[in-house]
Amino acid sequence: MKIGIISGGDHFIPLAYTLASQGLQVCIFFSPTEDLAAQQKVQAFIQAARLPMQMEKNVTTDVYEWLDAVRPETVFVYGYRYLLDIKRFAGIPAFNIHPGPLPCFRGPSPVFWQLKTGQPTLGFTIHVLSEKFDAGQVVWTKTIPDQPHYTYAAVNQLCSQYCIEGVMGIIAMLRQRMPLPAISAGNKQAGYHKRPQLHDILINWEQMTATEICNLIRACNPWNKGAMTIFNGQELKLMDGALTATHTNTHPGTVIIQDKVMEIVCAGGRTIRTNMLYVYEGYVPAYYADQFGVRHGVKLG
Repeated sequence: MKIGIISGGDHFIPLAYTLASQGLQVCIFFSPTEDLAAQQKVQAFIQAARLPMQMEKNVTTDVYEWLDAVRPETVFVYGYRYLLDIKRFAGIPAFNIHPGPLPCFRGPSPVFWQLKTGQPTLGFTIHVLSEKFDAGQVVWTKTIPDQPHYTYAAVNQLCSQYCIEGVMGIIAMLRQRMPLPAISAGNKQAGYHKRPQLHDILINWEQMTATEICNLIRACNPWNKGAMTIFNGQELKLMDGALTATHTNTHPGTVIIQDKVMEIVCAGGRTIRTNMLYVYEGYVPAYYADQFGVRHGVKLG
């Protein structure tokens, strides 16, 4: 069975590897983005696995010419930025892998918004490719509990692993000509979440609680090198954050350093501990922060 994968990132790699190891013929259509590290990872994988791959050059025509030339029996789309015209798939069953629950977290950055908003569980979805983004019939879902150590990268990696279960199930049903499940959204409210903007990644010390700030840091790690605040008119990013037992009446945003351990006061008086900063285009351990002017008693934001 010939399986086509259309992608714009490196998250499809575990899926492609598994399908190929199961004896399926896997063909890749890759749309390069500005993420050079992901491009290099994809190229290395393709060379090692010896899978056929076409790189997108013309976003208007290339993917449809690839479909006509390869004629896959089933297509899975994973992290492709552009809206595809399903009419030009000529009846080929096509599905989209979405790293978020639907219809609650439609949009291009569902992992960011799930983490930022502090969802107790995280969801992944496979749905039939449709004329609108993230709007097709859901045929597979997976829900896992959130964990304090889950970051944006970690959750995307989990999705890339868990979705294999759904893809293999879909392929098995297609082979046996069985009807695919139609999973109802129930009473879930539909919601579209755009790509994060500057105000979405900026810490508001006066209003955000310690938990909310820790969630934002996880949602920004590593793609933004952490959640952003301002210090002396410059960007400063917190790359990690953990809740502490400290409660204080000190003004939110104030840095507390004791025995080279850095805590920062949040709204409500609770503090977070941070171990790594990104400042002046470099990674700075918190125990060296005072060398960059981030000293006990200064205020961020």
